[in-house]
Amino acid sequence: MAPPGSEQQPMKRKMPGGPLNPVPEYRSIPEMLQASTSLYKDKPFLVEKSPDGIWTKLTYSEFSSTVDILAKALIGISERPVVGLTGSNSVEWATVFMATLRAGGIIVPIDKELPAAEIHTILHYTGASILFYDAQMPQDLQTSIHSKQIRGFQMRSQSKSGNSLESLLEAGVASNAAFPLVNGGDDIALISYTSGTMGAAKGVMLSHRNILSDLRQMLQAVALVHDEVFLSVLPMHHMYECVCGFLCPLCHGCTIYFCRGLRHVAEDLADTRATVILGVPLLWENMYRRIQGGIAARKGGMLKFRIGLAAASIAEMLGDRDARRKVFSPLHEKLGGRARFLISGGAGIDAAVVAGFRKMGMEMLQRYGLTECSPIVAVNRDTANRTGSVGPPLSEMQIRIENPDESGIGEIVVKGPNVMIGYHNAPEATAEVLSRDGWFHTGDFGYLDRDGFLFVTGRKKNVIVAKNGKNVYPEELEAKLCKSGLIQECMVFGKESELKGEEIWVIAFPNRDRLIEMAERQGKSLSEEFALDVVRREIASLNSSQAIYKRISNFILRETELPKTTAKKIKRTSTLREAGLGPVHSHKVISK
Repeated sequence: MAPPGSEQQPMKRKMPGGPLNPVPEYRSIPEMLQASTSLYKDKPFLVEKSPDGIWTKLTYSEFSSTVDILAKALIGISERPVVGLTGSNSVEWATVFMATLRAGGIIVPIDKELPAAEIHTILHYTGASILFYDAQMPQDLQTSIHSKQIRGFQMRSQSKSGNSLESLLEAGVASNAAFPLVNGGDDIALISYTSGTMGAAKGVMLSHRNILSDLRQMLQAVALVHDEVFLSVLPMHHMYECVCGFLCPLCHGCTIYFCRGLRHVAEDLADTRATVILGVPLLWENMYRRIQGGIAARKGGMLKFRIGLAAASIAEMLGDRDARRKVFSPLHEKLGGRARFLISGGAGIDAAVVAGFRKMGMEMLQRYGLTECSPIVAVNRDTANRTGSVGPPLSEMQIRIENPDESGIGEIVVKGPNVMIGYHNAPEATAEVLSRDGWFHTGDFGYLDRDGFLFVTGRKKNVIVAKNGKNVYPEELEAKLCKSGLIQECMVFGKESELKGEEIWVIAFPNRDRLIEMAERQGKSLSEEFALDVVRREIASLNSSQAIYKRISNFILRETELPKTTAKKIKRTSTLREAGLGPVHSHKVISK
């Protein structure tokens, strides 16, 4: 059923997996909120756990009412406000996000893990005059905000002081401000900075049309129902979680539970009985290893597991579509018993992990996207899911592979209504990646198979060019090295050599628990030499199965996890710098 006042978006082209789902079209994000509120009124929308351990629910009507109150307060401060927003996933975060758009403003979501100086840089670049932040934010940030003529408001404050969100809501209740007409369309809704580093920061400008078109195409592809329960795990400042884990359920009348943190994922999954969970490869790969480790630890566990897989395969061939869920029902119950879709994005995931989850009756859909594309470009469908692929392009996306090699691999270039307006105040940077006729150069390498499924092989800037001129994709070798579980995580990179051109090196962080088990079985104690020997043999084993130009020549053993972003992507430059291999930029001093 389409919400009142909405129109049905005509289908642009066919996708593998059958007819697309009908989805309403909206001109602005506030219009979408109003339509969902009129349809779902008293249905729970946002749910979070209180300090005393009770899940508290906020209905669609309650959320919409609070958004209107805060929007009036914001209008009283600034016409068409530009608002910075940094903090943990919460009802308050969602309210500020939507109230800013309702007030006709621009929202600037900011990574709460960034240093205060970088947050200031982002506020400076965007011209934001208001910042909402968590009570847990460092005191130096809170103090310096007010010294820079930025109105700062604390979310989840224990008091109703003048700089608290609660006090601002009180002002909104008393306000008679009129809501502006939010045209939406190509008006900027959001500016997303992936880094606040001075000079290198790129603010992605996304319009209402960009975000809503991506949302619409995604819902066309994946058959969600209105009773889905989302567990919000990833940070909402990241466009993957913001659009797919917040705006998507809002559009479709679903309920969102806020997870208390990565270490609580399994517990909160069981508690909330969530049906949809968005995650990154690190989350899913760790979960898969724990499941496999638990099976192996039981007497006869692996034999029973293999028998279960065989039985499920036979039952499936005989027409029982739920056979795998039935066979592995104890595992499903530990995860709440209702999980329908595990969605992976943010980086490439080991195809064996995807296949493993699917064999146990858990549908894992891999997707591909970038912030510049609002963010989804391609996604596997529940009716057309190809392991190893990130799925077919969305229905209104055009895609081409530029300058393909003999294997058909080249840069992925895309065009569609969800491609960004450009980088904020950076026309030259925009022109480098976005052509005048709308084609965006993703900087990723990949290929399309004969059925139109997209496969991503790696980042263009990470590619290692072997001496014979062939490309080596670090992500491929990284996935293979981590497959045994002895290496917990690693980063493959190229290092210039005078004699051999670009050599392949790897920085490896071993799985300490696995190494301790191995050492104890051999009557040894864990030492650096033991760890070096294990990693050396793992690399040698991989090399024996690779073409000569793909073989790793050197490795560095790391004693701690690799540095990562809040979206759990490895910080490649930081990793190299910590190993003493990163680039150092110097500047000449001009003498008078």
